[in-house]
Parts: sequence; structure tokens; C-alpha cells
Amino acid sequence: MSKVDVNYVLPPPDEEEEMLAKIVFGDSSDFQDNLANFTADFLLNEKEDELDQLVSAEDDNDNSNSDNDDVNDMENVNDDQLFFMDDGENEHQTKADVDGDVDMDDGENEHQTKADVDGDVDMDDDEESSEEEEESDYSEDDSDAWEDSDDEKLNVSVMDNNRTKKLRNTYNDSILSGKQYVRRLRAQFEKIYPKPQWVEDEDSDSANDDGNLSDDREDDREEVLNADIHALSKILQSTYSYKDTSRSKLLPSKTLDILRLKDANMVHPAKSAIQSLSFHPSKPLLLTGGYDKTLRIYHIDGKHNHLVTSLHLKSTPIQTCSFYVSPQQVSKKKQHWNQEQRIFTGGRRRYMHSWDLSSSIMNSNSNGSMAKIEKISRLYGHESTQRSFEKFRLAHFYNVKKDEVHGIILLQGNNGWVNVLNASSGIYMMGCKIEGVIVDFCIDYIPMANNKFRTILIATNTYNEVWEFDLTNNGSVMKKWKDDSGVGITCIQVGGGSNLDQLTGTDQSNIRVAPNRWLAIGSSSGFVNVYERTNVSDRDSKPTLVGTLDQLTTSISSLEFSPDGQILCISSRAVKDALRLVHLPTCTVFSNWPTSGTPLGKVTSVSFSPRGEMLAVGNEQGKVRLWRLNHY
Repeated sequence: MSKVDVNYVLPPPDEEEEMLAKIVFGDSSDFQDNLANFTADFLLNEKEDELDQLVSAEDDNDNSNSDNDDVNDMENVNDDQLFFMDDGENEHQTKADVDGDVDMDDGENEHQTKADVDGDVDMDDDEESSEEEEESDYSEDDSDAWEDSDDEKLNVSVMDNNRTKKLRNTYNDSILSGKQYVRRLRAQFEKIYPKPQWVEDEDSDSANDDGNLSDDREDDREEVLNADIHALSKILQSTYSYKDTSRSKLLPSKTLDILRLKDANMVHPAKSAIQSLSFHPSKPLLLTGGYDKTLRIYHIDGKHNHLVTSLHLKSTPIQTCSFYVSPQQVSKKKQHWNQEQRIFTGGRRRYMHSWDLSSSIMNSNSNGSMAKIEKISRLYGHESTQRSFEKFRLAHFYNVKKDEVHGIILLQGNNGWVNVLNASSGIYMMGCKIEGVIVDFCIDYIPMANNKFRTILIATNTYNEVWEFDLTNNGSVMKKWKDDSGVGITCIQVGGGSNLDQLTGTDQSNIRVAPNRWLAIGSSSGFVNVYERTNVSDRDSKPTLVGTLDQLTTSISSLEFSPDGQILCISSRAVKDALRLVHLPTCTVFSNWPTSGTPLGKVTSVSFSPRGEMLAVGNEQGKVRLWRLNHY
């Protein structure tokens, strides 16, 4: 084996080997050499050459185009346009172009000439001034902002739907012209949303300044009846009153003949939930109240239900409101009958209001429009037992000492108290107390000899204990019993006998009282117990339980009997459409109403009309649904 010479020296690589090594392994020697020898002059000179080439090419193109354009333009230029006279008056006069053509400024330039300022107005200024005059004339005119000439040729049919049918003035109006259609739409809008008072004041001022309106405008306007401020007084003074001419008959136990009418407050809806409803005892009037602090009275006819009047009580949200009409009494001079008519309202405040409608009638006769409203506040010596006037009931009271009938206000207080006030004077009369926390109470009447009666207060607490007080006998306790089957009482109501509306007779000496047959007690679990009141005067007797209703599963908030006691309405405001009508004495729910499509909403208040022919239901949306019971 041959030995390797250690001293052997490898020859340097040739060019091919170096190139191959650079390709395979890479070599940065050239980059470093080029970077060390780099100068910016070369790059700048190269770029300048490129830029010079580009600029020269663009100049050639521009010159060729400009030459062509100049040739074409010069052919169309007149001889008198090649020169201009420089009189020195134009400070910003443009110079002639190199080729000889002149840039003519005919006043369209932003820089106005001195001649324009001195009064020499060019054509453009004349046009601008004329436009300004037209605009000023147009602003002074009260015509519409936009007029379409096609409106005169347009014919609109108003028989297509129920909304457009309301635009008819007569039944023969089926097709309206464009202008008539616009005017009637405007009039319909103003009926629904009338002009504010300040707008009418401005219109009257402008009319006084400018003179009378033209006859053409008066012809274009449609006549709109203004509201009568004495409408309520006229209704209350009218001798006509609704009378029940039909005989009382028994209702079927399963089906109910009921018809929906137009909403009672469709013309002027409330802005909050309807917390309280009250029908007038003898007139077709419905009173509504809620947290929008406004009392509204509607004339209920089932078709239009116009708003009669409204009253806003500042800083007083309304929880309860009610009509009160006293029995008629002969005056001392025995020349006419006296009848007290009031509206009582209260909220979560330490006071309540009394609206004397009788004084409103007197003011209307004397051409006045001032409403007499009194505030009933502090119960001197009993302030600790009455912190809020939000829940109350009205009743008739026979005063044995004075031998007369007057109204009383029963206020639900705290610590188990019910305070009784005189409805006419607001003076504290008496107080009744139960054990525990009072939940609800109702009023019953017991007949006596010589057309006299006793007023009974029925109150209950959270422990299902029920007290009955005789208010005619200074509020003494008649009896106490317990609702054994109920759990968590929420409300209580009596029915099937005399109530506040039915005792409003034509004469105080002609009052006929019938004790209420039924007593309903609602609970927080949705159960309603119905009792039959027998032997009311017997202190040891207890009402008989005739049925338990379990159709609702949430807390019962309202219990209302029809005037004849054949229908019991139960409702809950916790969920939507929680309302049922119950037939008595069978305690069966009417199966055909309400249906799944009945627009009840969350029911907040319920009221029957004095004769039972109408049912009003208020909900959280501020609407008062109205139905007619065709059985009555």
C-alpha cells in the first residue's frame, strides 16, 4: 500500500471550480465588493436619464395634441375675439395667451369687476337677483311647499279599505280628486292630533296683523267641530238617563253571547297602564285613571266613544278613581232636588282629590269653565295610621242622628286600619282595625225598616281571617271567621245584591236595599273561593263555600261581579290574557270567551256597567277594551 505524501500542496481552483462552488454553496464576496465600491452618483445619473426620457416623451405628446387643438380652436375663433381692450378697470384681468387667443371673463369668474360694483350689472347678476326676489315672494306666501300639477288630474277611490272610508263626508263620496284627498287627510290628522294652543295663538296674531284670510283659503279649509268645554255639564244636566226596560233573566251556564265594541279610549288613549275604571251610575260615562296623572271621561255609545273631558293632576299618579252620585234629596225650600256628584281620585300620596261635578254644572250655567277640585289631606290625630291614599272605596252611609244619607270614603291604612271619612266634607268619622296586615276590603248593605239600611265593612288580612264591621253602629265588630281553604288572600269582593250604583235612586226615601248573596276571595296561588252569604245578621253564622275556581295559576288582582250577580270576572295582571268569566251559581267558566284571539293583554282593571250590558277591561298598554253582553 502506497503512502500519502503529507507535504503535498493542492493547486488553487480554476475559474470553473470557483463558479461551481459559488452556485452550490453560495458566495457573498461579490456583494461585499460591490457594496464597498457603490456610489450614489451612478444611480442618480441613471434615474435622471430615465426621467428626462419620460418628460421629453410627454412633451412631444402634449405639443402634438396642443398643436392640433390650437389649430382646431383657431379655426373657430372670430376676428374680434383675437384682441381685447385693456381699460385698466379690471384688477384681475387675464393676460392673452402666447398664441394670441384671449380668456374672456363674462362675469362668471369669482372676481367681480369694478363696473359690477359701480352699478353695471351683468346678465348673471340679473338672473340671481330675480331668483332672490322669487324666493322672497315664495317665503312670504303661505302656500304649500310643494304643489304637484298632477293632483288635479288624479282620482282616488276611498272605498278600498276602512281607513279611507273615514274620509267620506257623505255616503255618496266614493272617488275624490287629488286636492280633496290631501285636504281630507290633513283634516283627519288634525282631528286625531289637534294643534297646540300656542300654535293657535300664533295663527290668531298673524291673522290680526295681516288682515282677514282670503276667501279661496277659507273655501279650501274643511269645517271641524271644536270641542265643547261644557260637554260634561250638559250630559250631567240632561234629564235623559238609561233605564233597564228588560226583565232580568237567567243566563246560560256554558256559552256567553258577547260582542266586541270599539275601544272605550280609542279617540284619546292613555299614556300608561289603566289602573282604575269607573262607570257613572246613571249616565253613559266612563272614567279612567293611571300613572300618567290624568283623569279622562269618555261618552260611551259603542260606536265613537268621544272624549268628554280630561283633568291632569300634577305630581299625583292615579291608583284609584271613582264616580260618586248621592241619592236625591229634597232641598230645604222644597223647590227642587239636590244630588251630589263627585269624582274621587287618589295615588301613593298623603292626600287625595275630590272633583265636585255639581259645581261644574253651576259654573257652566254662569258661563264659567272652572272646575272645583278639593284636596283631602291630613287626618288630624290619625296620621300614623294613614300614610297613603292610594286605595279606597266609596259607599253610602245612613246617618241615624241626622236622618240622612251621605257618602263615605273608606281608606285602606296601615297596621290593619280602615279609616272612614265623610265624602262631602272630608272629616274623619271613625276607624276600624283588624289584626295583622290588611290586604283588601269591600262594602255590603243590610236593609232595615222604613227604607233605612246599615253599611257593613268586610276586611281581611294575610292570615285568611275575615272581619265584618257595622259602620252604622260606630264600627262595632259583627263577626269574625276564617277562610280555611284559601292560601295568601290578595283581594275580596261581594256581589249579587245592592252596590254603590244601585243605591243611587231617584229619592232618598225610595232606597231599596238587598244584601249581597256572593262573596269571592282571591289568593296569590290563583284560587278563588266563592261563598254564599246566608243569615248575614247572625253573628255566629259563617258563609257557605259553594265552589273553588282554579282556572288561573297566578296571583288574583281583580274580582268584579255583574250587577245581577250572575257573572264573576276574575283576572290576574301577572301574565297576558289572564281573565275568565264565571257563571253563578254553577261556578262554571264560560267556554266560548275569551278565546285565544281575544286582545286582552295584561289586565290591570275590570268594570261592569251599572246595568251589566257592557264590560270594560283596562290593560298595561293603556287601552280600555269594551264588550257588550247581549243577554242584557
